This record gives sequence, C-alpha cells and structure tokens, in this order.
Amino acid sequence: MAILERLKRTIKKTLIQIKAIKLMAGIATYIMLYGGSRSGKTFIIVYAIIVRASKKKSRHVILRHRFNAVKTAIWMDTMPKVIDLAFPKLKDSWFRRNKTDFVWVLPNGSEIWVAGLDDEKRVEKILGKEYSTMYFNECSEIVYSSIEIAITRLAEDSGLVPKIYMDMNPPTKRHWSYSLFIKLIDPIMNEPVDEPEDYASMIMNPKDNVDNLSKGYLKRLSRLSEEMRKRFEDGEFTDANDGEAYYAFVREDHVKETPKAAGTLLIGMDFNVDPMTAIICQYINGIFYIQDEVFLRNSDTFKMCDALLKKRYRGLVIPDSTGKNRKTSGKSDHQILKDYGYKIPNGIKNPFVSDRVNNVNRLLTEGRIIVDPKCRKLIGDLEKVVWKDNKLDQKSTPEAKLLTHISDCLGYVCWHIDPIVGYGEEVSITRMR
Repeated sequence: MAILERLKRTIKKTLIQIKAIKLMAGIATYIMLYGGSRSGKTFIIVYAIIVRASKKKSRHVILRHRFNAVKTAIWMDTMPKVIDLAFPKLKDSWFRRNKTDFVWVLPNGSEIWVAGLDDEKRVEKILGKEYSTMYFNECSEIVYSSIEIAITRLAEDSGLVPKIYMDMNPPTKRHWSYSLFIKLIDPIMNEPVDEPEDYASMIMNPKDNVDNLSKGYLKRLSRLSEEMRKRFEDGEFTDANDGEAYYAFVREDHVKETPKAAGTLLIGMDFNVDPMTAIICQYINGIFYIQDEVFLRNSDTFKMCDALLKKRYRGLVIPDSTGKNRKTSGKSDHQILKDYGYKIPNGIKNPFVSDRVNNVNRLLTEGRIIVDPKCRKLIGDLEKVVWKDNKLDQKSTPEAKLLTHISDCLGYVCWHIDPIVGYGEEVSITRMR
C-alpha cells in the first residue's frame, strides 16, 4: 500500500496504472504489460523499478533490442520524466549519472543499467553482473533466445523478490509472447509452462490514459488502418492467418496421444546441417500418426542415423529428394541411409513447396494428421511457419532459421503416401528400392 499511496501523491495516476502496480507487486515473477500506444506501460514499469531500487541496495537493468532505441526512449525520455514527477529528491543523483556506461547510481548504492541486445560488448558487460529486476522494453522486437540468455542473470541476492517485466504493442499471435503469457505455453518446448501462476499479464490502452495524452491523439489513432488500429489503439494481438503456412493446424484438435508403434514405420527426413530433422509416424486407416521426432543441431546424416538407431527406429525413410545428389564426402545422403540399413521408396521426388503445404493443410482439415504431444518441435513449426515473399520464411528472425525443416519432413511423408488428387497416386509403402 505504501507504493500505491506514493503513486497517488506524486503523479497523475490512472486506474489502470494502479492495477499495473498491484500486478507487478504480486506473486508472479514474469509480468507483461501489453496494449496500445501511449497507454503508460513504460512509465509505470520504470516507476516500479525505481521504487524497488530505492528499497534496498540492488542492481536492475532495462533492455531493448537496439541500444539507440533504449537510450532515446528510456534514458533520455521516460526515466527523467518519472524522476521529475515522482522522485524529485533523486534529481541530484540523476544529474550525476554515468553517461558512458549508461548506469544510474542511486544514493543508497543501487544501480539501474540501460543496454541494447544488439551491442555484443555491452551485452557481455551487462551479463557479467547479477540483477534483481530485468525489464525488456518493446519485447515484440526481441527474439526469445536472447531473453532466455539474459534472464540467467536474474540472480542477485539483494533481499528483493526477483522480477522480470516486459512491455510491448502486441504483434501477431505467432509471437512467442502470445504463446507464453496468453496461452501459457512455453515457446521453445511447446508445452504448458510448469508454474502458470508465475506468469501474469494485463492490457493497457491509450483510452485508459486519456488524462495524460495530448489533444487529438486518440482521434489520430482512430484513423489508422484496421490492422494498425487493432495493435496501437485496441492493443490486441492480431490474428496470424495472413501468411500463416499451416493455417489448418489447431493444437486442441490435432495434438493427442498416438498409438504405440506397430508395423511399418515411416520416417520423414530433411537434410540440413542446423537443424537435421526427422519425424517418425505410421499410416493407419488413412490417418498419419506422428509418434516421435528427432531434431539435431549442427549435425549430419551419419548422426541422424545413429540417433534413430539409438531409439530403435527402423523403417521406410521418405526423405528430401535432393539427398540423392553426391556430396563432398563421396556419398549422398540417400546412400548413407542405405548403408545404415534404411530403405527408400522408388521415385522420390519433391513436389512444389506450395503443393506440399496445401496437402498437409488438406489432411489437417480432414482430421487425418494426429501429432503426439512429445513432438514439440513439429508442433512449434506447424504453429509458427509463415509465408514471406512467396517462400516459407527462414530469414526474418534468428528463430525463423530453425523453422520449416521438421514440418518439411511431415510434408514429404504426406505427399508420398497421400498426395493431392490429380498430382499423383497413392503409393504403396512396400514399394522400395
């Protein structure tokens, strides 16, 4: 209550900001404030960090994707505004802040650092320290792998409860933040988070902050395109259907326990170095049951064969047809598979990518693909792969580079066994070479 009373006395608070303070002071460790532009999200999080830093000698960090952005938006704008309005007694220490390392030392010895994740030297320096609070500003711009690395430094023993704050204008529902905070699904493991009570979020929109907005701002937002208005005025995660490759995949419908393997196994395989991928399935009564997966980083076909044999998977491999080409090692990927005792059907040929994806969507729509919950990488692919410039996106983000490969494996199997009518005929799984 002391925090709330101070907030009431020192700044022109809004009801939604009071609720945000309560949320950030609650039991959750991970707190995300999302919503429209100019809704007061950043202001109230910076305020909460200064309050925490004032309580005990401790260290805190504010991170954004690019350093220039966090310097301009937080260091030069939001932070001095918060200090001026809510902490006037701290102005002297703020004026003496370190403008080289971008760290502000409070009178009690607490430190608040500002950094960008795009500067390797600064990141290395930042991650060499431990923190009580980490704040990821505009986290829609930050890849989840960067956040995973950074939060390992939330380890300071200062007497404060460790907290991770995030904020953003929400992007599409494909973004990891929607998965983690709204669906409570781990974006890497693609399964429910272990402790859902440790995650909390709330929406804050500009209409909730009207007393602190310039005249005409809401009217300008209302004139944006529908998509931009949903994001910056209504603060909504937008539907991901535009550009979504496997639009027919619905986790609740297609992810179920699969029957134990019995009979011929089908192994779909995509040849790549990082990652090297395979899916293991059976085709029973017209349904593809995806029972397992193998996802290897920085690997090759030899290691994939070893991994499959370790799991005792033998069967018919339906691979990327380009694997028949001879490699610099002197053997093609197909030949390596044969040397390990795997069989490959005659006449393997890759369809057009769009045809392969359309075929998977057809089978998903018909309820003829069931994916076991342990196939977390495949589930992630089916939810996240998108079209970009008429290709499956593998370049727009570091995370995208790891996508498409394991869903390609599924596509190869589905196309070979049950292609779109008119493009081929059903192939007997016993016809091999």
